[in-house]
Amino acid sequence: MKRNLSILLIAGIIILLSANTLSGQSGDGKLEGTWEMETKEDGLNVEFKTSERDRRGKISHSEFSVTVDKSDISGYTTGNNIRFSIKKPGGEVVMTGDFTGEEGEGTFTYTPDESYVKSFADEGYEDLSIQVLFLFTLKDADTDYVRDINKLGYTNVSEGNLTALVALDISIDYIREIQDNGFKDIALSQLIGFKALGVDPAYIAKMKKLAGKDLSAGNIMSFAALDVNEEYAEQMYESGYELTGNDLIQFRALDITPDYVKRMKSTGYKDITQDEIVQFKVQDITPEYIKEVREMGLGEEISISMIIQFKIFDIDREFIEEMRAAGYPGISPDKLVEFKIFDIDKAFIKKATQFVGSLPTPEKLIQLKIAE
Repeated sequence: MKRNLSILLIAGIIILLSANTLSGQSGDGKLEGTWEMETKEDGLNVEFKTSERDRRGKISHSEFSVTVDKSDISGYTTGNNIRFSIKKPGGEVVMTGDFTGEEGEGTFTYTPDESYVKSFADEGYEDLSIQVLFLFTLKDADTDYVRDINKLGYTNVSEGNLTALVALDISIDYIREIQDNGFKDIALSQLIGFKALGVDPAYIAKMKKLAGKDLSAGNIMSFAALDVNEEYAEQMYESGYELTGNDLIQFRALDITPDYVKRMKSTGYKDITQDEIVQFKVQDITPEYIKEVREMGLGEEISISMIIQFKIFDIDREFIEEMRAAGYPGISPDKLVEFKIFDIDKAFIKKATQFVGSLPTPEKLIQLKIAE
């Protein structure tokens, strides 16, 4: 779940960064917003925030973080009412505010470099929003990166995909590694999904070892999103199920655990098939429910398929007692299911009895219901 949420968050950031009409953008082509900074072991972690207004006047907010080295900050110092800047080929970020101890905050203004903007325009990206330019500048993205992506087989890369690639720090080496590990023709959208989910060659190798070498990119992403790992797969195999990649995804998505399988087999159904354990979980069938069905006085051992049908059609003790009181004391489980399917109740039985002149057999009762 956390990984799914992280994908949604990244997607949201990319959408916001791609907006064109923004209140955070000043009339002279500059971007304004706020910053918060914290000292980390590998540098300074800076979180930038901007407010955005679309053409309908709706305001939304975007934010993203980058880590910069102190040496990249011109005039870096600490104290109150300080002023320093980050200068890069893509432009300059002038920051003012307070920085005391390990933390600071303030406001910033980003001015893009004209030649930097033109270099992307020459590659076909003529209308990059200032938010995207700001991201590209802080991530040190340039047109060499665009051309390298083209050489790997990805031409006409959309602004949205390019923004995602840069935002997620997807390097050329990373793309090559994924391609070399069985995904030569992987789509950019899937590459973005891989990176967002933390998929790397080592993870791919583990998953292929678990579920076979024919895993698709979709399988890999599902594994990562659902946190399918070696421990889970081995435990399921020990439970008696030799699962394919898609089976593992289904089991994990339904939260079928080794403990759940053990509990269901403890009810006396030792040979529960893979499809049956899936149906049990889908219908939320528990050992307690099976015990409840067995105590309904049906006079015979209930099969797994009948347990599932009882759950699907909501056959409970009250319904069974109603059918018995209506004249069918020894009604079988399968007839109870049929009665429920055809919506046969006490009122209909009374009506059918008056029509026939005597209590109809279960089979006759069903025929009358169908002909009604």
